[in-house]
Amino acid sequence: MNLTSIKNRFLASIGVNILRAIISFLTGLLVARGLSPSGYGDLYYLLGSFLAVKALMDMGSGSAFYTFISQRSRGRNFYLMYYSWLLIQFVVSTLLVVVLMPQPMIDRIWFGPSRDIILLAFFASFMQQQIWTTVVQLGESTRQTVKVQLLGLSVIVTHSIVMLILYFNHWLSITAVLLAIFAEYFLATIASSKLLFSSSLSEEKVSDDSVKVVLGEYWKYCRPLILLAVVSFLYEFADRWLLQKFGGSTQQGFYQISAQLAAICLLATTSILNIFWKEISEANDRQDQARLAFLYHKVNRGLLMVGAIISCFMVPWAKEIVTFLLGNAYKESWAIFAIMLLYPIHQSMGQVNATMFLACSRTKAYSAISIIGQVISIPVSYILIASSEDILIPGLELGAFGLAIKMVVLNILLVNIQALMIARFNGWKYEWKYQVFGITSVLALSYSVKYMISFLFPTLALSTDNLSLIILFLSSGVIYLIGVAVILWVYPQVAGLEKRELQTFLNKVNPFKAGISN
Repeated sequence: MNLTSIKNRFLASIGVNILRAIISFLTGLLVARGLSPSGYGDLYYLLGSFLAVKALMDMGSGSAFYTFISQRSRGRNFYLMYYSWLLIQFVVSTLLVVVLMPQPMIDRIWFGPSRDIILLAFFASFMQQQIWTTVVQLGESTRQTVKVQLLGLSVIVTHSIVMLILYFNHWLSITAVLLAIFAEYFLATIASSKLLFSSSLSEEKVSDDSVKVVLGEYWKYCRPLILLAVVSFLYEFADRWLLQKFGGSTQQGFYQISAQLAAICLLATTSILNIFWKEISEANDRQDQARLAFLYHKVNRGLLMVGAIISCFMVPWAKEIVTFLLGNAYKESWAIFAIMLLYPIHQSMGQVNATMFLACSRTKAYSAISIIGQVISIPVSYILIASSEDILIPGLELGAFGLAIKMVVLNILLVNIQALMIARFNGWKYEWKYQVFGITSVLALSYSVKYMISFLFPTLALSTDNLSLIILFLSSGVIYLIGVAVILWVYPQVAGLEKRELQTFLNKVNPFKAGISN
């Protein structure tokens, strides 16, 4: 079996990601229940704030690193230079939190946690988001997708076991969760370093580029991204800070759990993105325009439709899903969850677009579009979230619901601007109608199926027990999938498919044909 082919790498990635998603999903529910909405909000506000810091400190160097090692083999010194840069980021950020930042500023930014907990949150975030991401990039750059996915799965399984132990022994707390995240990714990095780091270095029989040449490459790639890093920091931090200040920990918890539940709709996107980046980067380096066009259109349409099929099915059931999974403590968040379910649809398209820009080293255009979108986003967030009693500029006081609306609407606008620019850069025709038809058709189908099932089984629809809900949900799912299959058969192009591809697939899975051949 060829483990380096795109097909097999994607199948391995999607298979492991399904397991990871299920385990992460259940573990997230456990943590959310154990910490309550306010505690859950505080936890992810801490982690989210350092995601914003990562954007500022990284300045596009992580994207540059993965793009460069995906294009061709690099020498040992190239890797050591990047690891040194990661060390500098870690030391500077640690000194900032421990020594340089005064206590009043700490209180104003993080609203109460001690300096020790804030530092622990940074350690956990750095290990998970920067160090472990580098490990994954090293494996993916040499097409070791299977090894990378299995390593990631082992981390998730370990985390779920630790959370179960904490939950059932009543030890679950923000500090305990942060300690667990840091320890898990620290040990995973040590365990995988020999496997991934050595394989990415030892196989290279190339001469090292000089420090000057390497720095020149990074400067050319990252220079347009420096301003974007600053704006991204403000954008990422502003949303979380405004919600924490005006909405409080509970609204933060409602938004974060809704975003995490909705993120399961991105399963296919997260499975293929690193693979897509590698192949696009290599095709662009060879100036293979035909392959670029094929990969982009196929992946973009396919992922958008997969996201729409999953997300739109759950939208009519948002209230029931939240109550069933999280209990009455999170019941008020169902409308936020319903809106956030629409976000992953175009988020998948946005991630594909971003990969196209970055893997093809079009960082200037990507930076300009992203900066414009984020600059617009910050005042919109303020207007939607801020208190209506603010003396200077009163807001609408919509809390997490307002933030969810902003995320969905601005995301749709931004990713379509990106798609238009990609089409112009490559001489392709910009197409948008497939988005409207694909999303509206499956959303209308989902609502129709729910109402039909409720009409046919009124006793189950009126019942409040979980078994009745599960029966209704699964019955709707079966009918919905049949409807989706009909849509894709009649209009396969909406998902980047062709009728002959569907026919070939049906021939392969046809049990009668298989029985005859046997």
